[in-house]
Amino acid sequence: MNSNAEMDFIKINLESESYKIFFGKDYIENSANYIREFTKTNKIAIITDENTANLYLNKISRSLLESKYEVIHIILKSGEKIKNISSVENVINTLLEKRFERDDLIIGLGGGVIGDLAGFIASIIHRGVNFINFPTTLLAQVDSSIGGKTGVNTKYGKNLIGSFKQPLAVFSDTSSLSTLPVREIKAGYSELVKHALIKDNELFMWLCENWNVIFNQEEEIIKAIKWSSNIKATLVQEDVRERGSRALLNLGHTYAHAIESLLKYDGTILHGEAVSVGIILAYKTSYLLGYSKKDELNKIIEHFNDVGLITDLRKFNKDNIDSDMLLNAMNNDKKVKSGQKTFIIPEGIGKAFISNKINDEIIKSIVDTALAS
Repeated sequence: MNSNAEMDFIKINLESESYKIFFGKDYIENSANYIREFTKTNKIAIITDENTANLYLNKISRSLLESKYEVIHIILKSGEKIKNISSVENVINTLLEKRFERDDLIIGLGGGVIGDLAGFIASIIHRGVNFINFPTTLLAQVDSSIGGKTGVNTKYGKNLIGSFKQPLAVFSDTSSLSTLPVREIKAGYSELVKHALIKDNELFMWLCENWNVIFNQEEEIIKAIKWSSNIKATLVQEDVRERGSRALLNLGHTYAHAIESLLKYDGTILHGEAVSVGIILAYKTSYLLGYSKKDELNKIIEHFNDVGLITDLRKFNKDNIDSDMLLNAMNNDKKVKSGQKTFIIPEGIGKAFISNKINDEIIKSIVDTALAS
C-alpha cells in the first residue's frame, strides 16, 4: 500500500477505535493494495446493491482475487426499501452458510443504505467482525460513512434499530462520483452544505462561489468533500455516542425523517432530498423564533435554488401529508427524549443549537404554511 504520506486523509481520533478516511481516486480498482494493512484474513464478504454491482463489483473483486483473497458477493436490491431487519437476517444467514468467521472482513460497497446495512451486520454477526467501507455516493462520502452509525428502518421510523460500528478504514473513491445521476449528487450536496450551516460560515461562502466544482467533477471536489467531512469528524470525536454536540449533525433531520417515514421509503424522495427540505423548514423555524434573520433564510433558499436542491415540501406531497401526520411521525424519532421532540435550531449561518422545547403549535404552523404557500 502507498504510505499515508502519499494519500489524502483525515483521522478520526477515538479512544479505542481510531481510523482514517482516505480521499482520492481508484481505491476501488486497486482495493487489495489498500486493505492489506488492515486485515490478516483471507476471506472477504462484499455487500453491495444491484446498481453499484453493475459498475464496480468486477473491479473490486478482480483486485482482491488477484491477491488471492476468497471473495463472497452479496448483492441486494437498490434503494431504501432493503434497509430493514429482514435483509439483515438474509445476509447473515448467507454469510454463515459460507462459513464466514469472526476474523473475516466485511466490505460495504455502495451508498448510505449499503454502508448502514453492512456496518450493522458487521456489528452483530459473531458479536462483531471487521468492517471497511467504500462509499460510492457523495452523501455517503461526506456524511453517512463517517462516525460509526449503522442501522435499519422499521415501519415506525428511520434508523430505529442500529448500533455504533467504527470501520477499520474508509476509502472515499471520488472517481465513483462520475457515474452518479445529478439527482444523487444533489442529494449528497444537501449533507455537505449542512455541515457548513451548523459549523462553518467560511465553507458556506466558498460553496456559494464554487459549488459547480462538485457537479463538474473538478479537481477541487476533494477539497470540498474533505472540508465537509472534517467538520463531521470533529463533532464525532467530541461526542461519538451522540449524547451532546454530535446531534447538531441532525439539522433538518427531524423534519426529513418524518417525511421519509410517511412516504414509506418508496423511492419518491431520496434521503438527501428530504434533508434539503428539512433544512429549509428548520431555518423557517429558526426565523420564526428569532434566531436567524430573514436575509440569512433567503440566502440559503437562494443557494439551494441555484444548486437545484429541493426546498418545497409540496413536491413530495402525493399522499396528502399534513402537519398532524408529520407531528405524529416525529413522535417516533430516535432523538425524542422524555416525550419531547428534538430539533436542531440554526443561529444564522455557521452555528446551531439543540432544543427539545419547540412547541408543537410552532411546528404545525411552519408545516401548514409550507404546504399552503
